[in-house]
Amino acid sequence: MSLHEEPARRPIAFWIGIAGVMVCAIAGMVGAHDGSVWRLPAVLEGRVEQALSAGGQGGLEVRMDGQRALLRGVVADEAAIETARRVALSAAGAGGAWAGGVTGVDISEVEIGRVDQPFIWNIRRQDDTIVLDGAVPSEATQRMLMRNAAAAFPNAHVVDGMRIAGGAASPRFADMAREAIARVAALTTGEARIVNEQIVFIGDGSSAAVAALQSAFAEPPAPFRARFDVTTDGIDLRHPELQGLNLQRGDADTCSAAFDRLMDRNVINFATGSAAIDPSSRAVLDALASVALRCDRFAIEVAGHTDSQGLREMNMELSSRRAEAVASYLASQGVARARLTARGYGPDRPRASNATPEGQAQNRRIEFNVAG
Repeated sequence: MSLHEEPARRPIAFWIGIAGVMVCAIAGMVGAHDGSVWRLPAVLEGRVEQALSAGGQGGLEVRMDGQRALLRGVVADEAAIETARRVALSAAGAGGAWAGGVTGVDISEVEIGRVDQPFIWNIRRQDDTIVLDGAVPSEATQRMLMRNAAAAFPNAHVVDGMRIAGGAASPRFADMAREAIARVAALTTGEARIVNEQIVFIGDGSSAAVAALQSAFAEPPAPFRARFDVTTDGIDLRHPELQGLNLQRGDADTCSAAFDRLMDRNVINFATGSAAIDPSSRAVLDALASVALRCDRFAIEVAGHTDSQGLREMNMELSSRRAEAVASYLASQGVARARLTARGYGPDRPRASNATPEGQAQNRRIEFNVAG
């Protein structure tokens, strides 16, 4: 080819192919998939949240600035800060603009301080007063929840009893608390508690409000689980045996009567010679938790009793462990642990004669004593 000849023209298919590659590259960056530029921060935020929860740092809140993670909250010591930084950085691979992982972690808003276990937060209605108390992960979340409560209850006085602490079950704590405020506002009376990963609603509302509540929390994000101890227009559809007892406003005797009604017809079964609760008792434990949740403004004693077979010392120890197992189950359902005590009485308080197997069976029992 001479110097004056023009270079051969590229086939039109070549340029079409180049254009196609560019279009595909751009689509790969901005398209509707987890690796696209516009969705990547949200995807990474979820990955970091999951990694922190799995690594025991679920109390930290997460925000993303592009591919850079910003952590906020309270931990126990310097080692926990470094653990959180390392976990967040490796939450989604090696990082980099094309690799799609976390490229950096900002820990400037992670502080050393009080860590609560259990981590408890509560909103409750007291006539024209709304009280928010318990632990929250950060001052920013505390301010946000107060704003939400003021907006949800415009005619009420909102009281801030919250404190800053680490130990929340998940970085999604603030989302769960914000939604809980809205749902309590839709009820006629009631409260919501978050105890570690357990979310509990207690109160009364219209059928529409109760249905909306149950729908909203039907499948909360892991690790949270929801429990509803809410009556519908004053009727407890789940526990008809408790009809006629106003547990939310009643006195200690009313609560004692509710426990007695349940235990008159039911028995909590344990493995022989053990404090392991038999799975067959789950239904009665659930009903007992419903009573305890509405009555834990009082002191509740869980009392364990045995028959007279065997050594007294062993029976005393066994009755104590069984009472503690029941109290621990109630606490796991959101009952205020500080209001529960467990005590074993062994064979010292028989209900019937130990001379017959039937009498022995009556004496092997759990009772509940409520004091104002």
